[in-house]
This record gives sequence, C-alpha cells and structure tokens, in this order.
Amino acid sequence: MADLFSGTGVEVVQTPDFLTTSWRKLLANVAANPITALTMRRIGVLREPAVNELAQKLLAEAVVVGQSAGAKLTPEDARSVLDAQCRLDEGAGTSMLYDRLAGQPLEHEYITGAVVRTADRQGVGAPLNRAILALLRALSTGLKPTT
Repeated sequence: MADLFSGTGVEVVQTPDFLTTSWRKLLANVAANPITALTMRRIGVLREPAVNELAQKLLAEAVVVGQSAGAKLTPEDARSVLDAQCRLDEGAGTSMLYDRLAGQPLEHEYITGAVVRTADRQGVGAPLNRAILALLRALSTGLKPTT
C-alpha cells in the first residue's frame, strides 16, 4: 500500500502490528460514538460522572475482547482514549452523532457490532457493548435514509 501511494502526497504510515493498531482505532470510537448518538449530545457528555463510568466500562470490555483476538492492548489504552476525548472541546461531535442528526444510517455495526461479533467468536463476554448495540439497532430502524 505504501508503494502504491508513493509520490502522491498521501502519507502512509506503516505499522508492524496492524491488529493492535486497528483495535486502538476502534477504541477511539467504541464509547464516544454510541453515547453521543444515543444521547444526541456532543462529546462533553463524556465528562459527566455516570456517563464517563459507562464509557470506561465499554472501553474496558473492548480491550478484553481485542486482547482475546490477539491485539496487544492494555487498560491504559482505554484510559488514554477516554482522557483524550474528555479534553476535547465539549462542543465537538462524533460521526455517529452527525449521522443521526442528518437522519443517515449509523455505523454501529462497524464499531459496536465489531466488538460484539469478535466477543462472540472468541467466547468473551461483552454485555455492555451488546446492550448498546441493541439500542443502536433499535434506533436505526427509526432513521429514514435521505435520497
């Protein structure tokens, strides 16, 4: 892939551990995206104690699931993601929130669904992510795609 984009101005950063890198990217989305979409609130909602606790638990589950699939994740990965998100401007949004506001289909199957499907394959529990996925699926049936 790096060779394909060589000389185009697109920077391709290679990683020796794509699995771990991809799970770290997933962690950046697994709590903030669903929570903002479900609450219809911006990223500042993650600073509220009860919501922050839920986000911590969603991330902790995802770390365990990722580890079960071979990703070299630690609890610090989850903490650093949430800490960084809580430092963002409280008015910042997420892609899933913006999709909901626009009445567009949500990407929950690629975020929360990925965690739940991997948990199922690995025989690992992910009850909070499963519950969030159920809510997102129910919400999505009420969204009307725009043409």
